[in-house]
Amino acid sequence: MPAAASRKLKIGLLGCGTVGRGLVELISKNQKLIRQRSGVELEITKVLVRDPGKARPGVDSALLTTQPEKVIQSGCDMVVELVGGIEPARGFIQRSLSDGKHVVTANKALLAQDGFSLLQAAESRQVRLGFEASVCGGIPIIRALRNGLVGNSIQSLSGILNGTCNYILTRMTEQRVEFEVALREAQAKGFAEADPTLDVDGHDAAQKLKILAELAFNAHIASDAVQVEGIREITADDVIAAWELGYVIKHVATAELAGDAISLRVQAVLLPTAHQLARIRDENNAVLVRGDAVGEMLFSGKGAGSLPSASAVLSDVVDIAAHQGGFSTSLDTTLAATTGNGFSRYYLRFPVADPSAIGPITTALERNGIAVSNAAAVWAKSESMQHQVRVLTHPCPRPEVEAARRDIGKLGLERGKSISLRVGG
Repeated sequence: MPAAASRKLKIGLLGCGTVGRGLVELISKNQKLIRQRSGVELEITKVLVRDPGKARPGVDSALLTTQPEKVIQSGCDMVVELVGGIEPARGFIQRSLSDGKHVVTANKALLAQDGFSLLQAAESRQVRLGFEASVCGGIPIIRALRNGLVGNSIQSLSGILNGTCNYILTRMTEQRVEFEVALREAQAKGFAEADPTLDVDGHDAAQKLKILAELAFNAHIASDAVQVEGIREITADDVIAAWELGYVIKHVATAELAGDAISLRVQAVLLPTAHQLARIRDENNAVLVRGDAVGEMLFSGKGAGSLPSASAVLSDVVDIAAHQGGFSTSLDTTLAATTGNGFSRYYLRFPVADPSAIGPITTALERNGIAVSNAAAVWAKSESMQHQVRVLTHPCPRPEVEAARRDIGKLGLERGKSISLRVGG
């Protein structure tokens, strides 16, 4: 029998940066394979750019325009938004949905802020909104939560969602270097921006966690619901201390249901060396999902980059095309945020003038109801370094830990900022 004729899907591309060029490359290189697997032939109608005179190997210059309206009104069936940021990207997506066009985006910042309203807009126009590339690059975690695990009640999810933080902490662990040294290396290799604030202060991971949590628990979550901590305060001494205790430090995003509310945290955590997330190295991402039917499932791989992210965008494009439409599933409830009591073991580090401060520090901890599992006074190895007191607690509530740290601060023993890290796993 003759092969079935393929359907043509016309794409308007908004943005031709790193991911946009990767998408054009994949469509050109794998057009035959895409057609064989999905029965769809992809055609790019127009491409929005800032500078049409800039060299873009592999991109037809005749398709370039600086006017977004020409892309959206180019006769396309679908708009792929890769401009990034909140505006004008939000306006582009809203206009495209209003015109009855499917939309695919990698815009995590916009989805974290307005994903709920955009899903509703897509559903009202009976079109689909795809956003696989918004979280964890080429890892198909969005599709797994929306489709593959649809028969599961998700109990929790946790993951390494930011490749920059994971690369820095990997270098600190394996090379015993300080944060700034590892950050410069990450910047030199293109894993960190010139201004790394969004990554190292935890906000990038927080945006991604909110998107995943809304899908996993099918609920709308307030934008300020995530408790966020970064990794700037972590030192090589902390990494070494964690290793000696049998742990590695990872920047972990966690979402857990607590009754009718949800606890969302992004923070550096001590994980046992045998933990599945502890083994994720360099710029890789991973998400650990626990469902009532499947138990624990780990999704891992490249979290960023031109081709991994473009692959995720392309998977949404083909999925929407192959299903000939279909509607987005909107979120049917709202979950309140809870801070919880953070009941856990904790690693504490206090820079002190005299190691004998270990006595008053452990006394203050015990006075606040915190049982000490392990305590060590560490002498400075040189005059440029500081003496330290390091403590590993038994399980206790986070508020008690913070109350104890405030009491210790009043004793006048510290010679710098103390640190508190939860022990996970």
